[in-house]
Amino acid sequence: MPRARGCMFAPFCGDGVVSNGELCDQGAMNGAGYGFCSAVCTIGPHCGDGVKNGPEQCDNGTNNGSYGSCKADCTFAPYCGDGIKNGPEQCDNGAMNSATAYGVGQCTAGCMAAPYCGDGIVEPAFGEQCDGNPGCTNCHYVIP
Repeated sequence: MPRARGCMFAPFCGDGVVSNGELCDQGAMNGAGYGFCSAVCTIGPHCGDGVKNGPEQCDNGTNNGSYGSCKADCTFAPYCGDGIKNGPEQCDNGAMNSATAYGVGQCTAGCMAAPYCGDGIVEPAFGEQCDGNPGCTNCHYVIP
């Protein structure tokens, strides 16, 4: 329908032009979901808003990428349990990390090397009676 001469439409949310009182306006795409302007022309869910949503793995708002936090693209920064030895970790076997890890090559839930027979530390919780002492074999005393 043609406009009458001199008539103008008042700006509105959804016209694709950011007007007074609007934070954004993507026209027909308003309210389309993650990364878009909301249906009421406010900033919709996005990486960096402090809320994990859409395709994000994480979003703590600061997203500084430091160890154990979230990166600027809302993916996990290196952390204990990601299967990659980094930061302060002695080891990282990913899902195989365990609070009850024991043995050479095993990794604790805190990404520290697990105790093992032969490390010089007696670990009674793992059945060790001795560790490297005279008369000790396989972390058990051998009675002659």
